Amino acid sequence: KGNSACKRECLDKGTVITAADIQAGLKMYNVTLREGDILILHTGWGNIFEQFPAQNATYNSGEPGIGKDAAHWLVGQKVVAVGADNWAVEVIPGEDPKEAFIVHNILITDAGIHILENVRTDLMAAEADRTQRATFFFGMTVPKAVGLTGNFVGIEGIR
Repeated sequence: KGNSACKRECLDKGTVITAADIQAGLKMYNVTLREGDILILHTGWGNIFEQFPAQNATYNSGEPGIGKDAAHWLVGQKVVAVGADNWAVEVIPGEDPKEAFIVHNILITDAGIHILENVRTDLMAAEADRTQRATFFFGMTVPKAVGLTGNFVGIEGIR
């Protein structure tokens, strides 16, 4: 979809990514999601982040992301982490205004699934489009720290 703030294609803020959307993407690349896998989503929203400070208000005003349906489906798939190129991974504003960051609760609190926010996905997406292959070895370095609820990490996708 188009978004006037994006220099490249991206989903509009508030776009809910459903389980069916994820399944369609997996089918498009002939990928089977297996227990222990990490799912990385490319929404295009990271392109707006790259335009700081010009698009700061747009970037922070909401975002496309996974909804409750997709979160529950991912729990059933037994993934270990879900990442995206946006600041919350989940859709903002959420599907129900009474449930703040419900996808975080479903994934992290209820299922112990890690969330990786602000992942640079543009290179991964371009490579997947070029090769029609969307799987890779995922490596992540995590700083040794105690008592944190979040931190910066280094991510490498190796084909």
